[in-house]
Amino acid sequence: MDSFFKKIFLTLLLVVFAVAEVHSKQYRIATVAWIGWSPLHVASQKGFWDEIGVDVAVVDYDDPIVILEAIKAGKIDFAMDMAGSLVGIYMKSEPVVAIAETNWSHGGDKIIVQKGDSLVNHKNSVLGVFLKQPSCLFFLDKYLQEIHLQISDFRIVQINSYDLAAQFIAGRLPAIVNYEPWANDAVKNGNGEVLATSADYIGCIPECLWGYRQRIETFPKQDIHNILRGWIKAVRWSQNPANKKAYYKILRKKTFQTNTDLSAKDFSNMLSNVKVHNSNELYERNKLGGGFYNYLNALKLFLEKNDMMDKQFLPEDIFDNQYIRHVLEND
Repeated sequence: MDSFFKKIFLTLLLVVFAVAEVHSKQYRIATVAWIGWSPLHVASQKGFWDEIGVDVAVVDYDDPIVILEAIKAGKIDFAMDMAGSLVGIYMKSEPVVAIAETNWSHGGDKIIVQKGDSLVNHKNSVLGVFLKQPSCLFFLDKYLQEIHLQISDFRIVQINSYDLAAQFIAGRLPAIVNYEPWANDAVKNGNGEVLATSADYIGCIPECLWGYRQRIETFPKQDIHNILRGWIKAVRWSQNPANKKAYYKILRKKTFQTNTDLSAKDFSNMLSNVKVHNSNELYERNKLGGGFYNYLNALKLFLEKNDMMDKQFLPEDIFDNQYIRHVLEND
């Protein structure tokens, strides 16, 4: 082989390797032990993403706060979170963007005090939340409005969900906002009483798949479409009653692998406290001017009213619906 053809051959070989490297990228999606995001584990365990042709690894964390640091450091590509928390991150000038609203908390987040107690009794006192972000505070404010109080009437402290329940049970916190299964632990073992849940204010805690905008824009669109297709397929599978036993096995093995004492009844109760969107609901929530846009506008009004608006935003700054819209309109 003369030098000219050898150079051509080597160049083509490098191109092949470069293309192979691009298509062999593994996308890492972060989550925590929350049943609303369990379709990630279903898609992984059932091989749905492999079937579609995209390499995805689900990375489990103990605390949503740690996820924020991990994605900022580039250790993960996407993450699940409450949409309101994403707004809080954006207002700190982080270029984050949601690519799909996937589900709601629908009773899984709870405001808890001791039985017979009231938040009115603890005005100007400490109130513990698992995440001091607009997501939790928007929900809390919905209830406070009913009893003629406001966020500024309390000293809000952030504690991770496990320790938050433990502090309430030990009597060190008079009131908390926590989510399942730790909210239930506080009620059962801490003489707790639920004052309100996210189901009392429909759609008050939407949740989403998100990442850093500049990083997402470097990914092939087809890969992002396929990640969303895997999620949709997993939701459809998990909502099929015929798969209940296998689904609960995945929940026990993966989603709640550190909570070994959870029963089938616990899983059933937790599922009743979330609303994971099917394809039709995904379309209505994610379409231009749809439910997710309405939520972001309502959240903006809440932040302005409570002097919490660190940075102005439009829904389009937080949400890019092109990927989920493509999948729903073309599949």
